[in-house]
Amino acid sequence: LAQGIRSSGVDRSVPSRRWPAMQDEHQGQQKGVVALLQEFVQCTRHFPLPQHRPILQWAYDQRMVNATALEFRGTVAFLLDGLPHHICGGWHPSKKLAQRDAASRALAFFVGRWGEHLLESNGQPVQAPAVAKGAPNVRVLDAFCADFAACRDGAPDWTCAPASDGFVAQCRLTLLGVPHKFAGAARPTEEAAREDAARRVLWYFQCPGYEGIYAPDPRAPAVLAKEIPAPPPNWACDRAEVAELQKAERKTVLMRVQNRLQQEFAKQLKPGESVWEWDYEMDESDTAWPPLCRAKALVPSIGRTFVGDWARGQRDAQIEASCAIAEFLDGGGCETREPSSGSEWASEEGADQIESWSSAERWADMEIDVC
Repeated sequence: LAQGIRSSGVDRSVPSRRWPAMQDEHQGQQKGVVALLQEFVQCTRHFPLPQHRPILQWAYDQRMVNATALEFRGTVAFLLDGLPHHICGGWHPSKKLAQRDAASRALAFFVGRWGEHLLESNGQPVQAPAVAKGAPNVRVLDAFCADFAACRDGAPDWTCAPASDGFVAQCRLTLLGVPHKFAGAARPTEEAAREDAARRVLWYFQCPGYEGIYAPDPRAPAVLAKEIPAPPPNWACDRAEVAELQKAERKTVLMRVQNRLQQEFAKQLKPGESVWEWDYEMDESDTAWPPLCRAKALVPSIGRTFVGDWARGQRDAQIEASCAIAEFLDGGGCETREPSSGSEWASEEGADQIESWSSAERWADMEIDVC
C-alpha cells in the first residue's frame, strides 16, 4: 500500500465487492473466467479506471518440470477501488491454463469468499480493537486481526527489506484462508517501516480511527503509468520455488531473448536472416572440461556486439551474452554491465562510458497470493 494511496480526510469503505453480472447465473456460465474478472473489476464504484491501458495486466513465471517441459504460473494485476492488486495462480502446463486459473482464484476470493463474509456479518460495522490509546500501529493491527472474523487464521507476520532510502516492511497475513502480502513505504528504520505498513493495512480494513487517513491517489504511478508497477521478484514463492524459477530462467534465456529480438526488430530483418551471429573465444590455458569460453553475439539489426562473461562450455557462454542483450533491451538501449577485460573483445565497442541504471519503481500496493 505504498504508492497507491495518499493522506486524506476522505472516508472510504472496505474495498467494494459488488458485481451485478454475478447476479445472473446463466450469464456467468456463458462467459469465460477472464472476461468475468474484467467485468468485476470494471464494476468498482469508488475510483474511475484508467482508459489508456488494459483493465487486466498479465505476467507469467515459469519453471522446469523436467529436461524438456515447462510449467507456467500467471499473475494478474488490476486496480480495485483505486488500489493495485496482484493475484497469483497455480502452476500449469500452458500460459492459457495459468491465466484462467489466476482469474478463477481471483473471482473465488473477491466474489465468493468475501461475498460470503459480508453476508455473514449482516452489515455490522468493524469493531475497534481493545488497545490503549496511542498504542503502536503494529500492536493495534495484532489486536484488530485477533477480533476481525476475516483474518483470525493467524497473527500478522513481518519482514523488512533494505531500500535505497531506508527499509520497506512487508506484512503477511491470511485473510479468509488466502495468504495476503501488504507493503508500506520506505522509512529510515525497520520499526518505522513496520509502523507505516501497519497503519496502511488498518486503513485498508477500515479499522475505526483509521478510516479517513488515506485515499486512493489519482496521480500514483499505478494509475498514470502504462503498466501497473510490478511486485518484487519471486514475491509469491517459497525458497524451494525461487531456486526452481532461477534455474528455469537461466535455461530459457536464449529462447526468450531470441524471441524478443525477433518481435522488436521484425521489420528490419530480411527473410531467412538470423537475429544474431555468434563467435567464441576459448581460454587456451585452461585444461578443465568443459573449457572456459566467452561468447560474442552480433545483433545486426542494432549494429551492436555483446560480449558475455567467461563460462564453462559454449552453452553457458551463450547464456551470459544473452543476459547482456536482455539487460540492454530492458534498459531502453543503455547497457547495464561493464564489459569484462583481459582480451581484445573488451574494447571492441570503444571506450565510451556505459551508464548504469536502476529502476525507480517500488512495489506499489497489495499482493494476493492465492494458493
